[in-house]
Amino acid sequence: MIEPDTVYLLEKGLTRLYRCSDSGGEFTLGFVEPGEVFGELSALNNDPRESFAVAIDQCGVLKLPKRVFIELMQTAPSFSFAISKQVGKRLQRIETRAEDLIFKSATSRMAKMISLLASDLGQENNNRININVRLTQGEMATLVGCSRPTVNLTLNDFKKQGIIELEDGYLSIIKLKKLKDLADAVPEYAE
Repeated sequence: MIEPDTVYLLEKGLTRLYRCSDSGGEFTLGFVEPGEVFGELSALNNDPRESFAVAIDQCGVLKLPKRVFIELMQTAPSFSFAISKQVGKRLQRIETRAEDLIFKSATSRMAKMISLLASDLGQENNNRININVRLTQGEMATLVGCSRPTVNLTLNDFKKQGIIELEDGYLSIIKLKKLKDLADAVPEYAE
């Protein structure tokens, strides 16, 4: 575990936050976008870091010493409010993902994850939405809580249905409405 002596502010790029199990498996907590901080909870709680961060693309990061971060939290209400909103947003996403893990199928979770990536990171171009961040199937698996082979099968199914195109690890959404319908689908076993 790493002691929390620094908080990081992402200036540019995209960073993935994740945790590791004792067996080496990963679970993606979410992504950090420019203007957001990470490492703040460990600094505030004075707990060792349990989460890790990895750059998804070219990133620029500012290091903020913990004492400066704490001082800003105590003396700058607008800074504290912005950090609180960010933490709340991240918590809400994690709670929603936990609910999805319990109540949704892997297909629905994959569709929802791709829909969220489209809304957060997508760029519309020629009646499609291109996600200009390359994610491996393993990274996608850690986002939706399933195996890499399940991700592979689901992506191939989405391609056969004409919902997405996948080239060199980059996703393009062709039928966003169909993707959202799959994301909202109730599993057959649900009452």
